[in-house]
Amino acid sequence: MPYSDTTKEAIANAPDGIGKELGQWSLTRDISVLRIAKASGATRQTVYNWFTGGEVANAYKQRVEELIEILKDTSQTDDAWRKICQKFNLMF
Repeated sequence: MPYSDTTKEAIANAPDGIGKELGQWSLTRDISVLRIAKASGATRQTVYNWFTGGEVANAYKQRVEELIEILKDTSQTDDAWRKICQKFNLMF
Protein backbone atom coordinates (compact mmCIF):
# COMPACT_ATOMS: atom_id res chain seq x y z
CA MET A 1 0.00 0.00 0.00
CA PRO A 2 1.48 3.36 -0.95
CA TYR A 3 2.40 5.84 1.71
CA SER A 4 0.00 8.72 2.29
CA ASP A 5 1.02 12.27 1.46
CA THR A 6 0.79 13.05 5.19
CA THR A 7 3.32 10.33 6.01
CA LYS A 8 5.62 11.40 3.17
CA GLU A 9 5.53 14.98 4.45
CA ALA A 10 6.14 13.90 8.04
CA ILE A 11 9.21 11.91 6.97
CA ALA A 12 10.51 14.82 4.89
CA ASN A 13 10.11 17.20 7.84
CA ALA A 14 11.55 14.86 10.47
CA PRO A 15 14.90 15.66 12.05
CA ASP A 16 17.86 13.81 10.57
CA GLY A 17 18.54 10.45 12.13
CA ILE A 18 18.46 6.73 11.59
CA GLY A 19 14.65 6.58 11.75
CA LYS A 20 14.21 9.25 9.10
CA GLU A 21 16.76 7.50 6.91
CA LEU A 22 14.83 4.24 7.26
CA GLY A 23 11.66 6.11 6.36
CA GLN A 24 13.21 7.67 3.28
CA TRP A 25 14.54 4.35 2.02
CA SER A 26 11.24 2.63 2.78
CA LEU A 27 9.49 5.26 0.66
CA THR A 28 12.04 4.93 -2.13
CA ARG A 29 11.75 1.14 -2.24
CA ASP A 30 8.00 1.13 -1.46
CA ILE A 31 8.41 -1.21 1.50
CA SER A 32 5.41 -0.85 3.79
CA VAL A 33 5.47 0.07 7.46
CA LEU A 34 3.95 -3.34 8.17
CA ARG A 35 6.88 -5.08 6.49
CA ILE A 36 9.42 -2.86 8.25
CA ALA A 37 7.70 -3.62 11.55
CA LYS A 38 7.76 -7.35 10.84
CA ALA A 39 11.45 -7.29 9.92
CA SER A 40 12.51 -5.09 12.84
CA GLY A 41 10.36 -6.73 15.50
CA ALA A 42 8.76 -3.40 16.37
CA THR A 43 5.13 -2.32 16.14
CA ARG A 44 3.81 -0.32 13.21
CA GLN A 45 3.31 2.67 15.52
CA THR A 46 6.94 2.46 16.64
CA VAL A 47 8.09 2.41 13.01
CA TYR A 48 5.97 5.48 12.25
CA ASN A 49 7.54 7.16 15.29
CA TRP A 50 11.03 6.36 13.98
CA PHE A 51 10.16 7.72 10.55
CA THR A 52 9.06 11.02 12.05
CA GLY A 53 12.04 11.54 14.31
CA GLY A 54 11.46 9.27 17.27
CA GLU A 55 14.49 7.64 18.83
CA VAL A 56 15.38 4.12 17.74
CA ALA A 57 16.05 2.18 20.93
CA ASN A 58 19.32 0.27 21.20
CA ALA A 59 17.42 -3.02 21.01
CA TYR A 60 16.39 -2.19 17.42
CA LYS A 61 19.38 -0.22 16.10
CA GLN A 62 21.27 -3.13 14.56
CA ARG A 63 18.22 -4.40 12.69
CA VAL A 64 17.34 -0.89 11.52
CA GLU A 65 20.89 -0.37 10.25
CA GLU A 66 20.76 -3.72 8.44
CA LEU A 67 17.39 -2.82 6.90
CA ILE A 68 18.78 0.49 5.65
CA GLU A 69 21.77 -1.26 4.08
CA ILE A 70 19.56 -3.75 2.28
CA LEU A 71 17.26 -0.98 1.03
CA LYS A 72 20.25 1.06 -0.15
CA ASP A 73 21.84 -1.89 -1.94
CA THR A 74 18.78 -2.96 -3.93
CA SER A 75 16.91 -1.13 -6.63
CA GLN A 76 13.69 -3.14 -6.86
CA THR A 77 10.97 -3.55 -4.23
CA ASP A 78 10.69 -7.32 -4.67
CA ASP A 79 14.46 -7.79 -4.47
CA ALA A 80 14.65 -5.67 -1.32
CA TRP A 81 11.86 -7.60 0.38
CA ARG A 82 13.37 -10.94 -0.66
CA LYS A 83 16.74 -9.96 0.84
CA ILE A 84 15.07 -8.70 4.02
CA CYS A 85 13.19 -11.99 4.35
CA GLN A 86 16.39 -13.98 3.88
CA LYS A 87 18.32 -11.83 6.35
CA PHE A 88 15.69 -12.03 9.09
CA ASN A 89 14.30 -15.51 8.34
CA LEU A 90 10.86 -14.25 7.33
CA MET A 91 8.41 -15.86 4.91
CA PHE A 92 8.49 -14.16 1.51
